[in-house]
Amino acid sequence: MYIDNRLYVEDIDRLAALDLPWSKLDGKKILLTGATGLIGTTLVDVLMKKGNVKIYAAGRKKTSAEERFGGYFGASNFEFISLDVNAIDVEALLDRLKVDYIIHAASNTHPVQYATDPVGSIMSNILGTYNLLEYGRRAEIERFVFVSSVEIYGQARGDDAFDEKYCGYIDCNTLRAGYPEGKRAGEALCQAYIGKYGMDVVIPRLSRCYGPTMRLDDSKAMSQFIMNGVKREDIVLKSEGLPQFSYCYSADAAGGLLYAWLLGAKGAAYNVADSSEILSLRQIAEYIAGLAGRKVVFEIPDAIQSAGFSKVVKGVMLNDKLRALGWTPHDDTRSGVKKTIEIVRGLM
Repeated sequence: MYIDNRLYVEDIDRLAALDLPWSKLDGKKILLTGATGLIGTTLVDVLMKKGNVKIYAAGRKKTSAEERFGGYFGASNFEFISLDVNAIDVEALLDRLKVDYIIHAASNTHPVQYATDPVGSIMSNILGTYNLLEYGRRAEIERFVFVSSVEIYGQARGDDAFDEKYCGYIDCNTLRAGYPEGKRAGEALCQAYIGKYGMDVVIPRLSRCYGPTMRLDDSKAMSQFIMNGVKREDIVLKSEGLPQFSYCYSADAAGGLLYAWLLGAKGAAYNVADSSEILSLRQIAEYIAGLAGRKVVFEIPDAIQSAGFSKVVKGVMLNDKLRALGWTPHDDTRSGVKKTIEIVRGLM
């Protein structure tokens, strides 16, 4: 396991004990892209804990996989697959392996990447999704899981919260639009494969997620606040901190994905978000500053940071649809943030 920490092990044990139809996965082969990411790492640890599947953890860098999953290398039910989703040779991949499920979680997911790799940010959700859907269709997989995002909802139109049918405003003529528009296009492509080929696809839409498996250089505001807290530094706020978003602790987000994957309806989207308390960025910054015994300071963002920042000021997601499947988040924002800081501090 990547993180040998009591709190993280408890997260994994709790997920592995969820009341889900795990027997669906007995002896199955799963291709997971974005395996070393925030949610991918957690999923790998849960599935390895269950031990009833063969995991193909796909990524571009074997070194990253070895850092996160070194203990799994050599296990009979784990294999690292070197794969760039934007450059898949479908025929060659079919010759190499056939799987039963695909979870597509590979994507640029933080602001600096949106600004410095805008083409990659959009294409992993369009070309990468197309390549994987085509591979999945020809491999006759049982289900495709496209991991989408709250970003597809765009800017709120005065409404309090988003259900899965909501569609807000996105200014497509901006550099920053590549990520949300790419996710929208990826979802549309999934629906096209359902309509034309009858593929079974489900779409969990993640809120803004955080947790101990995040990249330590992640440029999202929440991640930077957490790292300030880990290092007991002043919390740096690069705006007035007014935006209000739904968040979700990584283990709860992975649990939501598991519920959508194993119980969700074909073609349906499911919001994965904690709804217990909606805090503004400033309230979160002040909470973490209190935990660290520091203060909140304000800093003007540089040009690259500004280009990657979302202009959305409210992104609250309703989670009734996923709750109807039986999912319930274990941690709220305060407890999840506190746990994350404790775990990450122990890793440094």
